[in-house]
Amino acid sequence: MAFKTPFEAYHDEDVDAPPDAMQRRRLGVLGLLFICLFGYIAYGLVRVHTRPDERLIKEDKLHEAVGVTLEPRGEIRDRNGKLLAIDRRVDSLWAIPGTFEDPYAAAAYFGPIFGVDQDLLVSRLSPGNTNQFAYIRRWLSDEQFERYKKLDPKWKAGVALKKEWVRYYPEGSLASHVLGFVNVSGQGRAGIELAYDEALRSTPGTRRSRVDARRRLLDSLTLEYIEPQGADHVYLTIDKSIQRSLENRLDQALEECKAPSGMGIIVDPYTGAIRALACRPAFDPNEFRNVDPTDYKNRALVDVFEPGSVFKVVTFAAAIELGLITPDTLIDCENGYFNPYGHGLRDFHKLGVVPVRESFIESSNIATVKIAAMLGEERMEKWIRRFGFGRRACQDVRSESRGIFRPRSQWSKLSMGAIPIGQEIAVTMPQLARAFCILANGGMFVYPYLVEQVVDRDGSVTYQHETRPPERILSEATAATMREMAHGVCLSGTGTRASIAEYRTGGKTGTAQIARPDGRGYYADKYTAVFAGFAPVGAPRLVGVIVVQEPAIRLHYGGYVCGPVFKDVIREALISMGCPQDPVTEEIAKAAAEADDADTVAVAVAEHGTAADGGDMEILEPLEPNDILEGLALVGLGEIVSPDEPRLGDLAGLTKRQAKAYLDVLGLGWDPLGAGKVISQYPPAGTPLREVSSCRLVFSSASLDETYETQRNPQPDQL
Repeated sequence: MAFKTPFEAYHDEDVDAPPDAMQRRRLGVLGLLFICLFGYIAYGLVRVHTRPDERLIKEDKLHEAVGVTLEPRGEIRDRNGKLLAIDRRVDSLWAIPGTFEDPYAAAAYFGPIFGVDQDLLVSRLSPGNTNQFAYIRRWLSDEQFERYKKLDPKWKAGVALKKEWVRYYPEGSLASHVLGFVNVSGQGRAGIELAYDEALRSTPGTRRSRVDARRRLLDSLTLEYIEPQGADHVYLTIDKSIQRSLENRLDQALEECKAPSGMGIIVDPYTGAIRALACRPAFDPNEFRNVDPTDYKNRALVDVFEPGSVFKVVTFAAAIELGLITPDTLIDCENGYFNPYGHGLRDFHKLGVVPVRESFIESSNIATVKIAAMLGEERMEKWIRRFGFGRRACQDVRSESRGIFRPRSQWSKLSMGAIPIGQEIAVTMPQLARAFCILANGGMFVYPYLVEQVVDRDGSVTYQHETRPPERILSEATAATMREMAHGVCLSGTGTRASIAEYRTGGKTGTAQIARPDGRGYYADKYTAVFAGFAPVGAPRLVGVIVVQEPAIRLHYGGYVCGPVFKDVIREALISMGCPQDPVTEEIAKAAAEADDADTVAVAVAEHGTAADGGDMEILEPLEPNDILEGLALVGLGEIVSPDEPRLGDLAGLTKRQAKAYLDVLGLGWDPLGAGKVISQYPPAGTPLREVSSCRLVFSSASLDETYETQRNPQPDQL
């Protein structure tokens, strides 16, 4: 047989022949090894994912970080969307405790620069401080930030800046008691900031993601995200321009009458929306840490006061509504003194038998108590509660007081001689404003409120104030009667200094002695002056209440102290609102002036009793000779071209008393010369009232004919 090489022998074999047993065993072992290998790898992968080693977990966590996402606190804006409170980003200066080898030297360097107590800085920068970081100065001002940039590089290297949200009030102290403030932890601590803290506050969200080599979060590798909640915006009913006007005018009044405090409120009589609410003195919420905590209190909502004669509107309105009296009903005012309950009542304006209308205008205590007796105790209590006294007025402010009004079971035998004239009862400003809203809007009960709506970050309304269904307290006829009687108070009664030339005004004055804290009587020389009213009388748009505590001047009466504040604020507000004019006609003004022909009114009131037993005791004269109206030009009303526009009347022949009453009704100042009756005036009669701010009057005891002849043929000694 021929020899074959191994190569030839290999190719001669039958390649399709089945493998022998050895080969099969080898293939089986090899397959089993592969199965075991891949099984082990799969097991390891499953184990790593289901029960990883602690070292792997720690290593993986080193490549992750969690960041806090926080929205700024919600904004607070006025009814026109003007900003009142917002969060802004500011820099805070910090350092790691132990960074400086000598904390005493560091404190001595940083303390004077940033105005921080050095001992406090030592404790913060000391190595013994276990905190991760310590503030050197939180919330740097612009000036302090400039100081930071000029730090010595040796010291600057050991500190760093941190951006933080801080509450900022761009208008400073404007509406500070309404807004309140936010503490260093971002929590509301007074006012709207506290009442609506849950809506304004931002609940932090979180974002967990992978980080780069510098530990910066990678947005593209976010593992988990929880969105922050809250931070809604609150829109108030406050009008910033009216608020500023009220505050400025209150400040001026406090300075003029040397009073320690005052407050005011302006309300829409139909909705109860509060357009302005002010307490003086105020504070700057940006600097709340430097303010005495007692100054945070919103005294307009918390403090109560005896309203005095302003409260008489309840008694008169109830009696008219029940048909017990009419404005023309005659009532005997006993010539100024009456003692029905064992406690003498005095009226400053001593009246005899007069119509109810006149007794209201002259604020007769005696007439009021007699009318209250017609009502009786049960109906008197019912009507006081019906007007809302004794319960909170503002439903969206937690801290508001209910006032002080005892149930009838606790009244004494003197109560019916005190409560109807505003004693033995204490009220808040919103309660008093609500009572006058009822008169102004035609007899409907309203609920004063401060927050119009709350809006989230997406623009969705989460809260909207809903006006409650109307509840009628008085008939429209009674409300209209009370408005006209209140107009008489401002026309010729105790409230002439509140009268506005362009708009007929209605209101009521009050002057009450301040009760002693121990309940034993009243202070002899401390008073609360009050004016409450509305305008214009024809279709009231605004109701206002002005209160000044403890005016330290002789004429400390509500009409004298508070009336001008009401007049200036309401006039400016109505003009800015474009309210159509509702002026006092010349005939009405002159008739009011001629109603009283007295030439002078006594200024010394001590002889006639006190406010506690003598009613308002408002003084119509004297005023300062240069009490010139510095009003707002009627820009928003346009040029008046009607021939029927209000014009200055002819004052010739009027006494000083009559002339002054006429000018007060028109809201004009005066410059009187001489004594007797008016013989000449400037500006002349017929001048449009919009062109007149003050009137110069010359008085003479000679008749007009004699004066005319003297002017025609002057004597040598008169030249």
